[in-house]
Amino acid sequence: MVVDPKRTVTEPALAADIYSLSTKRSIGKAADLLQSLVPRAQCFCFYSLDRSCVWSSDGVDDYEVNEFIAELHADILIGEHPEAEFVRRTLKSGRTLLVLPVLLDDGTVLGFLVTVFSRNAGKSSWFNPSLLADILAPAVAIIGEGLSVDRELKDALEHGKDIENELKLVYEVDEKIHGQSRSHAGLAQLVGQSGRFLGIAYSVLLMPAKRIRISATHSSWKNVNRKVLDRYLIGQMLPKLEGKRSPVVFEIPAVEGGETLADQGYQTLLCPVMDQQGNVEGMLALLGRVNNEPFNTAHRRFMSHIVRKVAYVIEKSFDAMTGLMNRSGFEAQMHEAWKSLESSDDAHQLIYFDLDNLQLVNDTFGRRAGDEVIMRFARLLDDDLPRSAVLSRLTGDDFCILLTHANAEQALQLANEVREKGQSLRYLEGDRSLQITISIGVADFTRNSRDEGASLTAARMACEAAKDHGRDRIEVYDEQNHSIIRRHDDMQLVAQIQQTLDSDGFALMAQPISSLTGNCDVPRYEVLLRMRDDDGSAVPSSAFFSAAERYQLMPQVDRWVVSKTIASLSKNVDVVSDTGAVFSVNLSGQSLSDDDILQFIEEEIAAAGLHATSLGFEVTESAAVSNLSKAQQFIGALHAHGCSIALDDFGAGLSSFAYLKNFAVDILKIDGGFIRDIADNRISESMVAAITQVAKVMELETVAEYVENDKTRKLVAKLGVHFAQGHAIGMPLPLEDVLAELAVRVRESTA
Repeated sequence: MVVDPKRTVTEPALAADIYSLSTKRSIGKAADLLQSLVPRAQCFCFYSLDRSCVWSSDGVDDYEVNEFIAELHADILIGEHPEAEFVRRTLKSGRTLLVLPVLLDDGTVLGFLVTVFSRNAGKSSWFNPSLLADILAPAVAIIGEGLSVDRELKDALEHGKDIENELKLVYEVDEKIHGQSRSHAGLAQLVGQSGRFLGIAYSVLLMPAKRIRISATHSSWKNVNRKVLDRYLIGQMLPKLEGKRSPVVFEIPAVEGGETLADQGYQTLLCPVMDQQGNVEGMLALLGRVNNEPFNTAHRRFMSHIVRKVAYVIEKSFDAMTGLMNRSGFEAQMHEAWKSLESSDDAHQLIYFDLDNLQLVNDTFGRRAGDEVIMRFARLLDDDLPRSAVLSRLTGDDFCILLTHANAEQALQLANEVREKGQSLRYLEGDRSLQITISIGVADFTRNSRDEGASLTAARMACEAAKDHGRDRIEVYDEQNHSIIRRHDDMQLVAQIQQTLDSDGFALMAQPISSLTGNCDVPRYEVLLRMRDDDGSAVPSSAFFSAAERYQLMPQVDRWVVSKTIASLSKNVDVVSDTGAVFSVNLSGQSLSDDDILQFIEEEIAAAGLHATSLGFEVTESAAVSNLSKAQQFIGALHAHGCSIALDDFGAGLSSFAYLKNFAVDILKIDGGFIRDIADNRISESMVAAITQVAKVMELETVAEYVENDKTRKLVAKLGVHFAQGHAIGMPLPLEDVLAELAVRVRESTA
């Protein structure tokens, strides 16, 4: 029996048993026919080509016959001996044997039927070997047909088992790859498992443009120079795959005088790996089978499936635009790198890059120009990347380098080299140009890191600190750096803000704004937002708004405040209408940039059935100036609806009066910095007086914020300010309580 070396220990025995049992049954069915054809025969035996007795009609081994068959001439076994048609022999015991070959239709010998006659039967007059061979011929043909079917069954079983093993591996690969969160590990699985399944001496995945080299080597090729093989594969063999879409077999000739197994010549199966456009960008090469058997169609079919999985993993792990590793692939590399740290003193370095003014390029020259800058920067980083480094485009204009087994000084040296080369990132178009600068953050990645995500966050915070400190600079992560600590606090808080938004967990407060002239008895309030953390403690407003603005959450927050304020007022629409109360809501600069915010506010007011005059909006001077055209459109539209508009923090800018004529506002809220020390600072007093005078000329009302004591209240009133707001006027109260108090006031006035 030929045993398939790929089978497990139990599988070949089972297959052999099935085949042997089938053979015995097949020959056994012819026993009665044999006996009826030659009734004088003592017994019948069948021997396979390996000269072993498969079946005997009397069910016992005959050692004399076994010995004769064992010494039978080899040419007879393959049908090339003159006596191959049949053989007659007389044994030492006096018994006579007639040996007939059992053949397939094509003449292939399957085995031998041995007819044993009793002592001296060969001397009898009735014994005619040629005639007996002719008489037994039909039975021999039947045995041959049965054995042929058995052989086909055996081949089918073995082929089916091979297909089953192949499918089993394919399913395992599918399951592991689709559930594999670590891209490098997924590629290693594909290379290793496919190589082991096909019994490959050396398997290697080579993707030169993506700096990927993953290999698996059989012990017989451990001494082969694999770097030389890789260079040969990339330089000589990869070009031969151009235009190929399926695995191709090549014969590698022997090297004269070569000493290693690889020098003896072998077959290689080269499997092209293509990008999304169908271009060959690498290959999975299988060099030499350990058993020296050639590659066949089934092997090529199997590897076609494997390289599709390779392409899938690469597609999921690499950025389509730059070809660099994406965030998912990079995090997988970081995970592998963490395991390679040998001690607590060993460290990797993360270098985080952000293109400072890419958005300006997009706005000035278009998205295509921005993409070109990203591609140029990717090439700049990749050109001189150390062999010990891994490069990734994480998202947009953010890139990161993992520098393995390095210290902070080495990381700073590389970061400085990149920053210097980055001076060439000037975008030119016609006579217009923009210089691109780079902010860079550096952080350690050690065994003490909680996980790879924490280290990446630290590098990003250092990069953002570099942007905060003026851009075009390098910052190293330092837990004592206050700007980094603040950014870390913002990152921790932003998740809580989003959770509070989702659960409607904010609280709305209302602080009264009181008339200083006595000419207005209409109740006025500013709606304020408050938030509590997981422990129920109040979150400082400065920290809350810092995080929300930094991570672009203010449009969501503003929409929540507008919607909830209008909903509360609509429930008390009669009270609000009867008192003429006005409630002012703050809008951030980010909301002014939101193209849909105006429509949202208009729809909310209309749906609530609320008079627009009951609602006011406050926009900071800095936000209005930085979004001049949108602010003008926004303020004008709401003003036309009847909403009052206040310009908040007025006077903080250097050109406040110059911009004032651009906005159709009703109220100036004087910056609190002038009000806090107005009683002791003549400059602050002069500024408030000037603002009040300008407002009077423009027929605008004024509000002094942060009026904390009676002395300040009297002074701002003397200077002509119309309204005051602050703790000396009234503390913020829950909006629902303020509305309930107004309802009581209405009832008392009508009683």
